[in-house]
Amino acid sequence: MLRSPNLIRCVLFDVVGTLIYPQPSVAAVYQAAGVANGCDLPIETIRARFREALILYSVSPDLRTDETLERERWRQIVAHVFAEANETKAILDRLWKHFAQASSWSVYQDALPTLEKLSDRYQVGLASNFDGRLRAIAGHWPCLSDAMLFVSAEVGWAKPSPHYFGSIANVLQLQPHQILLVGDDPRNDYHGAVAAGYQALFLAREKDVPADIAPEAVIQSLGEVITRLL
Repeated sequence: MLRSPNLIRCVLFDVVGTLIYPQPSVAAVYQAAGVANGCDLPIETIRARFREALILYSVSPDLRTDETLERERWRQIVAHVFAEANETKAILDRLWKHFAQASSWSVYQDALPTLEKLSDRYQVGLASNFDGRLRAIAGHWPCLSDAMLFVSAEVGWAKPSPHYFGSIANVLQLQPHQILLVGDDPRNDYHGAVAAGYQALFLAREKDVPADIAPEAVIQSLGEVITRLL
């Protein structure tokens, strides 16, 4: 249950994992990039190393970020995944270009109808830990391109930094409690937003829900956002 749904003026959505997902999968794309550059790894190895790398090479400890730092972070992630390769620059370049293309992503079936419905009554925005490539990706779908876009590398802070959420509230000229954030990441989206004073919903999509997220804050599909608000 939302604290004060009648006070909400803006609904923000996380992007990757909430509105869109990579298709083919990240592991499949990484494997193909490795093969093309002489480093053929089992897909299970790629999945495991990628998960490790996301933890090892998260954003800086103070959660500051920018375009240069994001590119460097992904360089480290790729180097970790392809540890056997003598040189990973060509692999990074291939992956960077691939994930910059809208054709490399698919949109969840419930995403566009939800954004379209909400845009009649609320400001709608996208709040993502990403870089400038997201603008071209979001521009591929009308409802996403019409939404305000808050990209961490442009804001200068990454979720769950309170500076990230505070910057958005300042741009919107709203109080934090007037903003609802919907996302699939417990730390970056749900807890980060709540700590900043936002209202928040955790999108589970049938995944396990952490014990520290109240059941009434959990939704299984984006369509439930509409039923909570309208």
